[in-house]
Amino acid sequence: MLFDFSIIGGDNRLSYMAQNLSNMNFSVITYKTVPNINDQKIKQANSIKEAVTSSKNVICPIPLTRNDKSIISKFENCQLSIQELQDNLNSNQRFFAGCIPKEFLNFANKKNIFVYDYIKDNNFSIYNAIATAEAAIAEAILNNPINMHSSNCLVLGFGKCGKLIAHKLKNLCKNVTVCARNENDRSFANAYGYESFDIHQLNTNIKNFQYIFNTIPKIILDKEIISNVSKDSFILDITSVGTDMNACKEKSINAKISLAIPGKFKPKSSAEILTNITLKTIKKIEQNYKKEC
Repeated sequence: MLFDFSIIGGDNRLSYMAQNLSNMNFSVITYKTVPNINDQKIKQANSIKEAVTSSKNVICPIPLTRNDKSIISKFENCQLSIQELQDNLNSNQRFFAGCIPKEFLNFANKKNIFVYDYIKDNNFSIYNAIATAEAAIAEAILNNPINMHSSNCLVLGFGKCGKLIAHKLKNLCKNVTVCARNENDRSFANAYGYESFDIHQLNTNIKNFQYIFNTIPKIILDKEIISNVSKDSFILDITSVGTDMNACKEKSINAKISLAIPGKFKPKSSAEILTNITLKTIKKIEQNYKKEC
């Protein structure tokens, strides 16, 4: 194998990651990665097969896919086949990506391919949530003509992303409120100084908020709830399923689904984290191999 790393598809995070690895004197080959790399040392592959078979470490996007058929790429007019990726991976390789589907994991297990899912790394998920929170707030400010300073802000969900969005909103908004199903989450939200209410009260309370952030990956803002949203409100959904966008359109509610936003707003910082995690993981693998030998 000719290269240390193959990088396939993805957004600006993987582009910066390729640059980071090259700057650290690793040899890198890419295929259909966002073309903002200006480094003659980084080779551009002509096919998935060439990229996959050229190195021991294969890096793909976060998430890997949205339809279980194609690898995500921000490269224009690009279709990257998951099946072609699988056809060319072998048991001597290590595979890194995010949100890897169960079917792919089963394939890798049968073929004895080492797989590392970035999203399951707690350190990465925390840093990713930081970038997501900052990017979500930036996206909301850009898309709403109303000042956040005098507004009431609502955060749906109180997981890693919900916690950090609420925390970063605290000094920007008139009032930050958390809506969560779990009573412990609501208690922690109150302890941090936020207002809170149960998700069953959402329909009654949602009219009071000008900025609404959804972090819950299931349909929350359905047609009935959307009918009670203020016309001056802006909804930002960082999941793909939480908001009925057709209902928003019918009611002329300003709403946007924004996925993988760290790659849009904070790609360089995210790339540094990904690079460090990848190299630390490889180092552990090699140390364990030496011990076994």
